[in-house]
Amino acid sequence: MTKVTVVGLSDVGRSPRFQYHCISLAQEGFRVNVIGYKGAKPKKQLTGDPNVSISYLPTVPEFNKYLPRLLAYFFKVLWQSLTLLWALVLKRRSDFVFVQTPPAIPVFAVVWFYSVLVRAKFVIDWHNYAYSIMALTLGKQSVLVKMSYWFECYFGRKAHGNICVTKAMSLDLMTRWAIV
Repeated sequence: MTKVTVVGLSDVGRSPRFQYHCISLAQEGFRVNVIGYKGAKPKKQLTGDPNVSISYLPTVPEFNKYLPRLLAYFFKVLWQSLTLLWALVLKRRSDFVFVQTPPAIPVFAVVWFYSVLVRAKFVIDWHNYAYSIMALTLGKQSVLVKMSYWFECYFGRKAHGNICVTKAMSLDLMTRWAIV
């Protein structure tokens, strides 16, 4: 049976599109491992399906309470990278790893690295650009926003497949970064 891991660095139960992807994959006969954060209760079709397992990531410590913003962001990314990689490695090898974005940092790099290691196909479900959401808070000229832009472009091009929430997003990906 083909194995698919679906990753979202968000509350599994609060993302209907994320859950419907998982449910649809299971209904098509895939064995699905869901990785995300615990919060709201997921749909019964997801939790009750024997072909679906859910791996919850540990909550990110509130580094921003104790550290300056930039340092807190660094430790948050490090924490998410290590816990996500650990969750991926603990499960059986996947044939496909499906990522919902945003966020893109650090999930794209971690999933790409894991995909290379286990020879899985890396697929991105684009909802929005993470860099554009960061720009709302930090400003378009922020170094972090510019790094996020580069990061999304670089790892987005490494994906084996891309799906988009809208045709407009698909067209924008194609014209902005030559991602098909």
